Amino acid sequence: MNSQIREKFILNSLDKYGEIFVKNLVERFDISGMTARRDIAKLAQQGFLIRTHGGAIKNDPLSNMFSFSRRIDRYKERKIAIGQCAAQFVKNNDTIYIDSGTTLIRMCQFLKNKKGLKIITNSLPAASELTNYSDMEVILIGGKVIPERRSIYGPVAVRQVSEYNVHKAFIGTDGVSLEKGLSAYDNNEANVSKTITNSADQVFLLCDSSKIEKDSFYIFAPLSIIDYLIIDNNIDKNTAKKYLDQNVNLIIA
Repeated sequence: MNSQIREKFILNSLDKYGEIFVKNLVERFDISGMTARRDIAKLAQQGFLIRTHGGAIKNDPLSNMFSFSRRIDRYKERKIAIGQCAAQFVKNNDTIYIDSGTTLIRMCQFLKNKKGLKIITNSLPAASELTNYSDMEVILIGGKVIPERRSIYGPVAVRQVSEYNVHKAFIGTDGVSLEKGLSAYDNNEANVSKTITNSADQVFLLCDSSKIEKDSFYIFAPLSIIDYLIIDNNIDKNTAKKYLDQNVNLIIA
């Protein structure tokens, strides 16, 4: 009965406000974040809503469009700084992978003057931007398109990405912590990211400081899977020191 009450509250909130956050459910019903996410996941499977980082939105095309726009503009300057820093590690003639995510997209504009790149991606916006630049080959992997993430996931995507060897993989995450490592709100997107790390010479995690020491729903990899963590300069100094003390190659953009 309690779950039915919560589900009714979620649907009413979406109808009234267009979105709802996990923290709203936690505070109102005195439940854990995991229970709140489970309620949202159940309604998402039934087609009532679209899951987002930290909550959900109404399941309609207009909401999807505005959700992505809000996320890409959130912490915009931080993401641009991270993207510019990451691009400096890309050399001419590299084969690289660029993950989906609003921070990874900001990296693309700084690759336009590179020569002979071969870029594999599951990000629709990244592929769209990169095809405007000359002297690079762009490979968009196939699979299921997730509209609210503007990206491609699923078993087909995992299989295709496993067939490539790359010099550098640039991946994203919904949360990262010293205790639990990398996490995502969905195992489908996490599986693509994790798979490419198995065949990459170097792995770069691009993450804005709002996600540091935050754990999302699905834990998919330890911190040891990455070679570098690139983050913006808003990270707390004490937190940065803890990561450095644990031998994490932290790069502050």
